[in-house]
Amino acid sequence: MKRKGLLALAGCDAVRFEVLQARGQLPIQNCGRWSDYTLSDAFALRLTLDLIGDQAPGEEHLGGVPPSYAHKVIANAIATARARYRTLGDLMAGRALIGGVIFETSGEDPFRFSAWFAGPPEELPPWTIATGAKEGAEPVRFLLVNAARAARQIEMAAKELGIDERPEEAPL
Repeated sequence: MKRKGLLALAGCDAVRFEVLQARGQLPIQNCGRWSDYTLSDAFALRLTLDLIGDQAPGEEHLGGVPPSYAHKVIANAIATARARYRTLGDLMAGRALIGGVIFETSGEDPFRFSAWFAGPPEELPPWTIATGAKEGAEPVRFLLVNAARAARQIEMAAKELGIDERPEEAPL
């Protein structure tokens, strides 16, 4: 599909897309004017927008992760999710959250590191405890998005737009 379809599926306006593209802050490759995009590209863009936040004006404004970092989180999270989920349909069925957790070790010379999560919400606490214990670290920050919700949004938008590609079969 062309850019117009990508933007419609992801719920992104052209100006925002162009700003993210100009700054190298998109989670997808080959973003030329005449590029062909996939449902997976729309999914990655939707996740990035969810992580960035910034949907409401004024006091309702809910900021998130800066765009300069959000696209990196999403790229790493999707790479991790591919080990467990093959398609957007698998993500929807698995009620998956994906993202990263920043951990920090304690002691004289503490250091921070990222670990990547992909799974249902109930698996996050035991995964966090096990990951922290393995490295002697504690979680500092959680950077998670609801991948199942984003995949459902892409699926609904694709149906509304009459896109032939089946979201439940689209590879991550």
